[in-house]
Amino acid sequence: MNIYYDSVFQTWYHTAKTKQLYIGGKQTEIAYCEQARTMPEHSFHIKKWRKSRGIAVGMLTCRTDKNEFGIGGNLSLFQELHLYLAKHGIFSYIFTLEDAKDEDFSGFIFSSELAKWIKVAVPFPDVVYNRIPFRSHEASSGFRQLKSLLNRYSIPLFNPRFVHKYEIYEAFKEDDYLRKLLPKTILLSSSTVLYSFLDRHRTVYVKPVTGNRGSGIYILRLNEDETLEAITPGKQKEFSSFTSFWEQESKKLLRNRYIIQKAIVPKKIDGHRYDYRLLVHFKKGGYRLSGKAVRMSQNQEITTHIPRGGKLIPYETVQTEEMDDLLNKIAEKSGLVLSNTFGLFGEFSIDLGEDENGMLHLFEINSKPMQFDEEIIERQRRQNLKNLFIELAMPAKHM
Repeated sequence: MNIYYDSVFQTWYHTAKTKQLYIGGKQTEIAYCEQARTMPEHSFHIKKWRKSRGIAVGMLTCRTDKNEFGIGGNLSLFQELHLYLAKHGIFSYIFTLEDAKDEDFSGFIFSSELAKWIKVAVPFPDVVYNRIPFRSHEASSGFRQLKSLLNRYSIPLFNPRFVHKYEIYEAFKEDDYLRKLLPKTILLSSSTVLYSFLDRHRTVYVKPVTGNRGSGIYILRLNEDETLEAITPGKQKEFSSFTSFWEQESKKLLRNRYIIQKAIVPKKIDGHRYDYRLLVHFKKGGYRLSGKAVRMSQNQEITTHIPRGGKLIPYETVQTEEMDDLLNKIAEKSGLVLSNTFGLFGEFSIDLGEDENGMLHLFEINSKPMQFDEEIIERQRRQNLKNLFIELAMPAKHM
């Protein structure tokens, strides 16, 4: 069934006289209109499920003044997903905390004809895909109010929030299988704590608990003569002692929260370290891999992230049947621990490293994974998100 938007009256309607359509978490009826009062500006084909129900998906982000639409986050991801869902009869829109009101919900739909996002009145969502890009917004009263509103109508929201690195470590170390994958990690709380850990392990990573894509990372290496090397993605510096390093860097390291992590000796290809990137989605009570990618360092050996000069290489370069099985098990175990600890994680990504002995090490979980450069992974992502939206909006017993 097709629905149309009347921008003057800010309502959606259909023209099928003998049909009914209810859409969204409040089962809003889309009104029948024999003849449009104005020329419709936007239209969607909506697939009907049980009892004339359609599905409405809300993609939650935040406001910004950095583009003409006033909406932040990953607009490329939103646009591709929005258009893909439309092809499959699912109504979707972007919305922000300011747009979410009990009686007056609004959002943005993408107009291919105008090549822009348009703000319209929208039905209450059946499911919310949390893509808020900033932790500060999730800490706001507006976010708490939205969660309360969604809970009132039993609307699922995933992912529940950003989760920082030490929270992940604390949760995963309680699982017998995942514990073996974790590099030894502690919180940086003082110079004594850092020096003791460094003295024991000699080479460590120092990472901000809320950092991403390799930002703010140090490698610290304590040499036999007690000199210290501090390496960041942009530079390398040698200090005469740990004390001299601490005098220069302590304000920065104590101003924000950091973890200290034992460094592994990474396995390399052509002299460069590489890491695995896994994209994972929830499906029918479990977790499945949507994609496996490999990133190799190039001009520095701290991180393999593409924005830091990393290089994309095909997973098939290092693929084995044993590795496939390991990655599938890690994805499944990680998803279950995440959801049991923090709430429903419908989507996340995993960063894994491999040491020179072939052992895997879990470095990071990303609760708001960015787009992958591999289009085959992004196609699978869209398909799996679509299936997840349907699963959450229309549980099997109600189909």
